[in-house]
Amino acid sequence: MPSNQLPDPNGHRVIILTGSYAGQEGVCLGKSEDGSKWMVSPDSTNDILQMVFDQDFGILINRNN
Repeated sequence: MPSNQLPDPNGHRVIILTGSYAGQEGVCLGKSEDGSKWMVSPDSTNDILQMVFDQDFGILINRNN
């Protein structure tokens, strides 16, 4: 994969990097309606956040992946 191309986070466990849920885990639900952001749901809530991948959240890597 070229260094300027990010992996697809859709369906992956993620770590939220910014905002009131920073440091919490969640799941990436897919792209927003306009395709400019990703929909992320933190584990601790039913909220769905619009976030920028690799800025507001990242794919969570653990030993079970």
